[in-house]
Amino acid sequence: MKLKLRLLLLLLLIVTTGFGFYLYQRYSLEKRHAFVPEKKHRNDTLRVGIIGDSWATGITIDTIIRDEFKKRGINTEVIAFGQPEAKTKEIYDNLYAKPGQPYSSYEILHHNLDYCIILAGTSDAEGEMGARFYAYYCSLIISDLARNNIGPVFVTMPEFGFKEETDSLDILKKVRNEVSSLLIDNGSTRSLDGYRKQANEMLKDTHLKDSTIIVPFNLVCDDYEKHKILYRNTGHLSTVGKQKMGKVIVEYILGKEAAAPKKQLNTNIVETEQAKKSKRT
Repeated sequence: MKLKLRLLLLLLLIVTTGFGFYLYQRYSLEKRHAFVPEKKHRNDTLRVGIIGDSWATGITIDTIIRDEFKKRGINTEVIAFGQPEAKTKEIYDNLYAKPGQPYSSYEILHHNLDYCIILAGTSDAEGEMGARFYAYYCSLIISDLARNNIGPVFVTMPEFGFKEETDSLDILKKVRNEVSSLLIDNGSTRSLDGYRKQANEMLKDTHLKDSTIIVPFNLVCDDYEKHKILYRNTGHLSTVGKQKMGKVIVEYILGKEAAAPKKQLNTNIVETEQAKKSKRT
């Protein structure tokens, strides 16, 4: 009897340790990758990158972005790297994966880009990774792009069939999510607004807000149930939805482009006036 009890306790210890290690690997917050920013030179053509989960995969979204710029008379070079079902942690790591490795987006940091669009969040929410996890890795992605002189274009947590997606999970994943939800976010992983709020606070606290183009997804869709025509299924946009999102993103980038020369012009005017005062003196 004692032997059986010991074996049972040993088995319980092994299972608990294994589950604990799994949770650590899944939810741990890794350190920032080391890198040396490359020198930036001015492009004759606007260069735009796209990274993310399945929302960034395929040729559709990059074609839509390119076409939206072309409608406005702007030729662009667009490159896209997406990994289906990738969490923000994997999207961040892909930036530093060597060329040739599966889902490597190494080229993003080494292609002299002007902007990089970040399409992420649905996999974090579906997997109930927690708002802190999502915001943390978004901050690493955004700050590393900015430090490489690439304008981050951050699309906030998308609206999608969150309830339908989580309800369709198998029983083991549901149990895992329930346990991890209580451990990492005190059960607050069940709201998309929680992820959005945490990301917004992150942008303020890290002072990344001023250097980031923030595209509110609610301009594309603020209610999944009311605008299902924009979706191909519970977790992905339809072509119509992608076109609407692409249009909004391009408008925000062009808004930034339009503001930049004005700031430079104003600076030159101030410098000219100061120079005139110096000459007079």
